[in-house]
Amino acid sequence: MAPFPRIAALVTGLLTLVGCSMTPTMPTPETEASLPSDYAQAAPDSLAADTLLPTTAADTARYDATRWWTDFRDPTLNALIDTALADNLTLAAARARLEELQAQYQIARAPLFPSADASGSVSRQSQPANTGIGGAIGGGEDGSGENGPPQPTIDRFEFTDYSVSLGLSYELDFWGRIRSQKNAALSEFFATRADLHGTRLAIVSQTISTYFQVVTLAEQVRLAEQNVELLQERRDITRDRYNRGLASSFELYSVRQQYEQARANQPELASQLYDARSRLAVLLGRFAGQERALLPDGAVDTLGFPPIPAGVPSDVLRQRPDVMAAAARLEATRQRIGVARASVLPSVTLTGQGGLQSSSLDNLFDPGQWFTSFMASLAQPLFRGGQLWAGIDASKARYEQQLATYEETLLTAFQEVKASLVAYEQQQQRYQRVADQLAAARASARNQQRRYERGIGDYLVLLDAEQNLTQVRQRFASARRAVVEARLAVHRALGGDWTSTPAPEDPRLFQ
Repeated sequence: MAPFPRIAALVTGLLTLVGCSMTPTMPTPETEASLPSDYAQAAPDSLAADTLLPTTAADTARYDATRWWTDFRDPTLNALIDTALADNLTLAAARARLEELQAQYQIARAPLFPSADASGSVSRQSQPANTGIGGAIGGGEDGSGENGPPQPTIDRFEFTDYSVSLGLSYELDFWGRIRSQKNAALSEFFATRADLHGTRLAIVSQTISTYFQVVTLAEQVRLAEQNVELLQERRDITRDRYNRGLASSFELYSVRQQYEQARANQPELASQLYDARSRLAVLLGRFAGQERALLPDGAVDTLGFPPIPAGVPSDVLRQRPDVMAAAARLEATRQRIGVARASVLPSVTLTGQGGLQSSSLDNLFDPGQWFTSFMASLAQPLFRGGQLWAGIDASKARYEQQLATYEETLLTAFQEVKASLVAYEQQQQRYQRVADQLAAARASARNQQRRYERGIGDYLVLLDAEQNLTQVRQRFASARRAVVEARLAVHRALGGDWTSTPAPEDPRLFQ
């Protein structure tokens, strides 16, 4: 048999053996296997299942909340979120991180293919004839003999060599080490893609939360100014009544204390408002102060929210970015156990080279000047001071660490969903009750205004009614923000695709 067919048969036979894998098969994590079927199973005694949202326990529809914040019917908020998704720097760093992991996967996959290198060289050698091989065969000595004429002497050997070649190298992946490395890198890519999705949701969440904080604080600053003006007028009237002997010193002291306390609260509210606006500017990728042009002057007084279909836990938890990332990293650590196991076994590498070689540049590309070489090498680690076996133990320990992290992530995710649903229901009730208080305070203020205009009401009572209305408005602004935060917590806990951003490109060339 000719050499090349023999080599081809050998390579084919070796390749048929490739396909083993040292990656272990792990059982389903206990927490995942025992995941409750609905969120009402673990309701506290004080909050029975029927106190949750009406659709929570029974609705098993797939949760879908793409651009759910549009329910607020606030075009300013929509524009701010679009700006944050385009310009936020944390999100830009997360995108770059995903691009890095995409490249890392391609690096880990590369050894599955043969490596090829092309080379070209020219060498010039000149040496005395009486050294090296020339010296061993008597080069450079006087060739005259006793019976013959003197022979010419070669003083130097000179060589010029030109060559072009193509080299191939391939490691046979008998034990699946390279494939496990590739699979681990792919799992890390999927984990980082989930991280990117989680970062996107976090930026949207922070933008919504900070926007409503800005709106609420701006409204509270305005109401605080009104409250100070009312208390100032009340103080002046009480002081006049005190001077006429119609009010006690304690009444005057109490009114003054209320007035001074209201004034003392103003700087803190202004500071909080500036801080919230500054944080919103950073979320938008801008300097503090540049966000003012994007903010409204006021806010809506009422908010309406449609029911939230919570879905079944097994479906919801799979779409949470932190759960997806933890699951992908758990798979990556499992694959790395296979990498560590395969490192203690033999490795087989095939190398070959072929090309053209000539001492003259003119006939370098003559087909008759070809040359080839082929080599198969086997390497078996024998003694590394326990390094390789310790590597296996370390990879198993890392798997146990990631398994605990994954199970804790599942437990936390389930708890966050259930707790956020309960909190949202309670905040809705509080919001409605404060709204009822606001309606009553408005009715009372209108009634006192009419009585005063008809000359049968006391002006101090009117001031008290207006002050009470201002204070209830402040509580209502806080309750409105609380219910927004509670609904935001529900969506944050449920995860899912809040935006219709196209998925990043899959780095795999072959599935």
